[in-house]
Amino acid sequence: MNDGKNLDDFVHEPAMMEAEVFGHRFRDLPGLIEDLITLEKEGTIYSHFWDESSQAFQYNRIKLLPKEIYQYVEAHLAKNEFDAALESGLSFEEALSKISNPQIAERVRSYGNFGKTKMRDGSVEDIRGCAASFYPPEIEALVCGNRRDRYELLPNLENLDKKSIVIQQIDYFPVLARYLANRKHNRAPYIIENEYDVQDLLFICIRSIFNDARLEDWTPKHAGSSKRIDIVVPSIALVLETKFVRDASHARKISDELKIDIESYHSHPSCKNLVSLIYDPSAYIIDPDPISNELSGPRSKGSSHFNVQIMVRR
Repeated sequence: MNDGKNLDDFVHEPAMMEAEVFGHRFRDLPGLIEDLITLEKEGTIYSHFWDESSQAFQYNRIKLLPKEIYQYVEAHLAKNEFDAALESGLSFEEALSKISNPQIAERVRSYGNFGKTKMRDGSVEDIRGCAASFYPPEIEALVCGNRRDRYELLPNLENLDKKSIVIQQIDYFPVLARYLANRKHNRAPYIIENEYDVQDLLFICIRSIFNDARLEDWTPKHAGSSKRIDIVVPSIALVLETKFVRDASHARKISDELKIDIESYHSHPSCKNLVSLIYDPSAYIIDPDPISNELSGPRSKGSSHFNVQIMVRR
């Protein structure tokens, strides 16, 4: 029995996400869960708002005060209670009765003129139960775009040197690796033990900004063979190679490995910039500068011209 639903109903139902945040288990839409996670870590949330002057959506950071963080989390705890009650089959009013904070329950009940919100097309909709209906008015104004004095406009990536963004991500890579190796709330650590671990974490960082980034791409065949590149970002003509220094013996071979890579990767159509992250957390490479200085710089091979940047990070 499918409870009257057809396949399209299931296809279009939004996927839910769960997370342990602020000492509570939340289940909600991914965007709302991500906001809670960011709020716990940074005391901020991020949002896109329409900007009339530029006629475009702008990305903003919203820093919440301690009182506002409490109100925001309290509202989402109430929403969790309400949503769970609805999912169990209770009616709207019955679900409201399951909200432990009666003030928030009444806020939701009366939101949008008690469910008689007039839409732009003239229709009337009941939008009670949305996240905004749980917020006090000042929080709703803050997170819904009505407090421009509180927003920090973030840079537009279209106007930035995109290669420099990748370089900055690589610079911060060791910090991210240490953070994930020492996760809070008894969460399993992410331990980097080989090049694949380095590649996966770096790819997540790159992919969060460049939606065309892809893992493991092959170079065109040369003399009957081809070589696999770890990460490719076609939109900025950049390829990334990752290395994990296993021991002192491997450290002595890294330079030779890189020379082979450089000779192999030039034939890839996206290789206008070749960046290599050598992750050496145990400092097996005694002096990284000679490797970087010797191998970094502009290169030409046949009709290919590209720039190489070697980055040893610990």
